[in-house]
Amino acid sequence: MYQPIVICLASLSLVYVFSQYRALQRHIKEAKSTGFSYVVCPIYFTSIPWIILQESFLPLLSRLPKTWTDSWLPLSLFYRIWHCGYEPFRKQGEDTFMVASPGGNLLWTCDPSISMQVLNRSKDFPKKVDMLAMLNMYGPTVTASEGEENRLYRKIATPSFNETTHSLVWSEAEVQAKKITAHWHDTDGYVANIVGDSNRFALHILTKVFYGRELGWNQKEQIPPSHVLPFSKAISDVFHYNDVLFLTPRTILNNSPFRKHREAKLAFVEFRKYLEEIRDATASRLHQVKPPEDEASLLENFVMAGTPGLQKDVSLTIPPAAVMGNLFIFILAGHETSANLMANAITLLACFPAFQSAMQISIDAVFSDDTLRDRSYPEAFTKLLDTHVGALMKETLRLYAVLPFIPKTVSSGTQSVMVNGEQRLIPEGTVIMVNTSALHRSPKNWPPPRGHHFVGEGSPFPLSSFYPERWMSNSTDVAFDPVPGAYMPFGEGFRACMGSRFARVEFCAAIANIFREYNVELANENTESALAEAAESLSTGIVFEMGIKPGRPVPLRFVRRSS
Repeated sequence: MYQPIVICLASLSLVYVFSQYRALQRHIKEAKSTGFSYVVCPIYFTSIPWIILQESFLPLLSRLPKTWTDSWLPLSLFYRIWHCGYEPFRKQGEDTFMVASPGGNLLWTCDPSISMQVLNRSKDFPKKVDMLAMLNMYGPTVTASEGEENRLYRKIATPSFNETTHSLVWSEAEVQAKKITAHWHDTDGYVANIVGDSNRFALHILTKVFYGRELGWNQKEQIPPSHVLPFSKAISDVFHYNDVLFLTPRTILNNSPFRKHREAKLAFVEFRKYLEEIRDATASRLHQVKPPEDEASLLENFVMAGTPGLQKDVSLTIPPAAVMGNLFIFILAGHETSANLMANAITLLACFPAFQSAMQISIDAVFSDDTLRDRSYPEAFTKLLDTHVGALMKETLRLYAVLPFIPKTVSSGTQSVMVNGEQRLIPEGTVIMVNTSALHRSPKNWPPPRGHHFVGEGSPFPLSSFYPERWMSNSTDVAFDPVPGAYMPFGEGFRACMGSRFARVEFCAAIANIFREYNVELANENTESALAEAAESLSTGIVFEMGIKPGRPVPLRFVRRSS
């Protein structure tokens, strides 16, 4: 009775194995044709089932002889690319190489020249939008689009990132700095989760600047009659469950009995309702009064583009779903970038009190400068960029780039890149991964500063490599200037992050205003064990969840500075 079924299953298995073998042989041939070295991998990096299940398989794969897995496993772990740093390239002996698998070919690179070519030729090497499509859970987004659609969204959004907006970011960061330090004062300066507090800080600024909505720190938030979650809870839960929402099919999510799925679905539905209400209220107001073209907010620009009768330019018309999708993605990407930068930088300051003290002296000098006519934006911001504050920001972004890799693809025909004056052809369909984590940690790109002996990444990284002074000029040295393509924390080229200046302004205002008044230190009074705990949190404890941040934040204590 079961024999035909067994034969059928065995036959299907053989057909599958044979097809995978044929595909692998074809991809190996393509990899060889590029002239780059290559390794063979049984797993395709961008496979959704593999992304979901890899942590479950990792204990088993870790038991295999390293000679079987060393060449391909480190760059197959979607969530652990940052941890690998430059090591896979060091072992391969090349800064660019192919990974051939049955599912397709990947070109991994941390070569500055190749990275610049790929990121600056957006038509030849577009984003791998199918890999980013999970971000479109509320509608089409600028992040997960290409071509004319992407250019349209950018045309709508770009005018909002202006000097008026940046000035508002600065002033709101000053307000939020007072509120967050008051919040810490209520806990005697003890902060168990700097990542969570930094998320709230960044979210409060973004929702105020772009959406005109104020969020509180300590007071209980009212729940509107049509909702079951307050606004801040809905948005924080959407971010908390982003992996569940991105990777779980809607049929499973809607019918799952598991608590995690139920809470994720509730947050998704609640936040969609809030977005719809914000969109509709804005449209109603804009039907009455439209702002001057150069003063419209991000929210107003997208609502006008997606609402019949409000479009100022018919060429900038988008479907209603794209309004929702882009309002969501700018909240997600904007607050994650700023929050992770702030949390990582503050934790590093707690580990390096000498640099913290030097930074505070430079902050005091800026704000006591009698020649500074305006102690806000842009004058104070420009001054701070050239001090320890700017150096801290640049070094933190070197150690923890916004994303550990940037996915591109060869979508149409064969494309070429120049390697040491030689043309290399990359076949259509190849996925190109610009590995920013390796770029920022390669000893070729980052030689040890004069008088320092660390090379690359000693253990534990990044504490062993933290040297923000590299970015500053002094009487004996000029500021380090990396070669083009070696440092790209916000991406590069036409697709670079539109909000990079927004994030820089927010960071400088936040750090300057907090550390004018407070010192930060590791909460554990045993200095040696506290530093070891911090080192682990900032290295092996780092996670990639829409950004690079500590999975186990270090307990900190903020202490008011003496006069």
